[in-house]
Amino acid sequence: MINDQVIQIIGLLIQKMLKNHEITLGEEEIIQELLEMGYDIQAIDEAFELIYNSTDIIEAENINGAGFERVSSYNRVFTLAERLYLPLNIQGLFRKLIQLNLLTPREYEEIIIRTIQDSLIGLSSSRHLWSIIKEVIEDQQKLDMISLKINEFKNLIPSDFKYIN
Repeated sequence: MINDQVIQIIGLLIQKMLKNHEITLGEEEIIQELLEMGYDIQAIDEAFELIYNSTDIIEAENINGAGFERVSSYNRVFTLAERLYLPLNIQGLFRKLIQLNLLTPREYEEIIIRTIQDSLIGLSSSRHLWSIIKEVIEDQQKLDMISLKINEFKNLIPSDFKYIN
């Protein structure tokens, strides 16, 4: 169970990440600052462990591995780190996207990874998610179905392009 100190430290670390985009450069200084604020070293270590070891997905070195072949249904649970990086509205859009069951697990994962990577530099809107989806998914029929079924994306397509025969 994560204690209150660890949660507070994670919040402070995330604030620093959002301001500086990278906290590893001054890790020792941050630890010293947290110690001076009254946090104990065990809570600091646990917070850093959660932040750094739960973000493997952000590296995305191998999304082409085994187990990504087409399956009849796909269920995805966000890790703690992913939930911290993705705003709730974007998490909701992912849930809607997954419920449509149109994409392969590889496509879902690539979209999730790229969205998390971009959220680290402040790009986390539904408009930006739609641009990532369009880059990842090459099948126009899938894109049309997604834009038809998910209202947040429906409004992003200019009306000139909605009714092409």
